[in-house]
Amino acid sequence: MNLTKPRLDQFKITGSTVGDVYFPQTKLLLPFDGSNGATTTSDLSNTNASVTFSSGDEIRTAQSKFGNSSLYVADNVTISSSDGFNMGTGEFTIEGWWYFTHFSNTFGLYDQWSSGSSGNSQIWHSTGSGGAGKIKWYYDGGSIVTSNTTMSTGQWYHIAFVRESGTLKMYFNGTVDSNTQSFSSQYGKTGTVYLGDQHAGGGGAPQYYVDDLRVTKGLARYTGNFTAPTTAHLTSSGDVNKHIVVNSDADGVAIGTGGINQARIAKAWCNFDGDGTVSIRGSYNVSSVTDNGTGDYTVNFSTAMSDTNFVASITSADIDDNGSRVGQSVPFIGSGNSSGIYGDSGVTTSSCRIHICYTVGNSGLTLEDIDYVHALFFGN
Repeated sequence: MNLTKPRLDQFKITGSTVGDVYFPQTKLLLPFDGSNGATTTSDLSNTNASVTFSSGDEIRTAQSKFGNSSLYVADNVTISSSDGFNMGTGEFTIEGWWYFTHFSNTFGLYDQWSSGSSGNSQIWHSTGSGGAGKIKWYYDGGSIVTSNTTMSTGQWYHIAFVRESGTLKMYFNGTVDSNTQSFSSQYGKTGTVYLGDQHAGGGGAPQYYVDDLRVTKGLARYTGNFTAPTTAHLTSSGDVNKHIVVNSDADGVAIGTGGINQARIAKAWCNFDGDGTVSIRGSYNVSSVTDNGTGDYTVNFSTAMSDTNFVASITSADIDDNGSRVGQSVPFIGSGNSSGIYGDSGVTTSSCRIHICYTVGNSGLTLEDIDYVHALFFGN
């Protein structure tokens, strides 16, 4: 009998449900499923945002993109979250399906305007200046980019508002609009999002449908033209670990949010020599390590964290010229010095500052350059 040794790429592991690998970064997910006339709905993201309907706003079965219903916006729907809509200076994706019944009024699609508040933004439709059927994206308190794409009434449009590498882009049914805008400053703010009548006032009755609204923080889900979704957005109930493909070129495994949560996987790590000229021995999602002075380093991330609430685990060891470990090295997170080091300053979504102190006996702590520094970072 002639037996052939099986190859790994001949195996396929299957399961029943696939999840969204980026679900931990999803800060709002509203499928707007429900019975006709319902005036409540639920956010299926882990944020669990609060959604409040005004007079005339309701779930309707007359129109839907997925499922059997969508949200009919007649007045002003408010969505509140403690921090999910503050995008900072990072990437983001705001997307959903919209069905317009008229363009005779000015109304908001995703409105975070508040006078004098950092990160002000309005994504809205305006009838002025030949804007019927166009999107006007108002941001930074005075800047605006208007779509070249003109929409029609009576049909569904997938619209995605994306910041990718400091550029604001609009996608209509998967095709990027020709008008883009460079903007890398603060976007969005803590608090409330408004759908419908403009938060700043002056708008008219919107009368549109919206379905499968999703907000993703810290990620540009679309970086080029794409096929608009053909099914509803996935939720955390899936598990991408049930569908694993491994080949000889694999350098990692994307972990889903069912049986194993992505938040449990390291977002960045670095092994570097901090003595003299800093040199990185090995790393993941770390672009560089800045030498700020004796025992003072900043680890810079290639891809920013979604917020500053990540966890850092730092270990270190110093070796003398004879190859022996000497004394005890003590790492700290944040800015400061050997007599006063604290953990909030110096920590951003794109970097983490660390200090390494050194002690021998009862001589106290002093900042020292260290031969071996291992830094590990976890977060959403």
